[in-house]
Amino acid sequence: MVFFSCDGCGTMLKKNQVDAHAYKCRRCDSVSCVDCSVSFYGDDYSQHTSCISEAERYEKTVYKGSGKNGKKAPQDVWMDLITDSANTAPSSIRHYMTQLATLDNVPRKPKQFRNFTANSLKLRGGGSQSIVDAMWDYLSQEKEKQMAEKKTQEEQQQKKKEQQQQQKDSESSDVQKDNGDAKDGANTEKEENTSMEVLTSKMVTQRM
Repeated sequence: MVFFSCDGCGTMLKKNQVDAHAYKCRRCDSVSCVDCSVSFYGDDYSQHTSCISEAERYEKTVYKGSGKNGKKAPQDVWMDLITDSANTAPSSIRHYMTQLATLDNVPRKPKQFRNFTANSLKLRGGGSQSIVDAMWDYLSQEKEKQMAEKKTQEEQQQKKKEQQQQQKDSESSDVQKDNGDAKDGANTEKEENTSMEVLTSKMVTQRM
């Protein structure tokens, strides 16, 4: 999850807290990413969804990432999804999604999520349960979209690799064919030279 620092007062902010802080802080002309130190003006920060870590920036030769092949942990991916969804959720639940994005370690399983959300956001009684259900349904929908996009990207990458391999195999086959033709030509020329030598030798013998 990306964190920002107000360039005016130095307050640490999550992405979904930037707008509210900018409204209150008169000195907040821009915010800086805590990890890469890049400053963002206006709404530019909203496009900054991922960044290198301090360890990756200062220890490039030994940095191995937080997981296998540097992939994000499932909980980090889930929290990023919640943060992004807070900006795109329907108006009926956007306020609650924004509040949820400020919390840590939001459960990823339905039952635990509903209990955690209801308790943390004080959604009890009345139509509160329908709000919690709507939040879970929206997050599930967004997660499915992400998985579908990821699958499409992986399929495209795999197809590209296969095409590159086919091209490589084709070029290798052409080279082998050219080498074979050259070898056959050399053998034919050698055979013709040998035949001429034999014929010449016979003619010389006959004259003698």
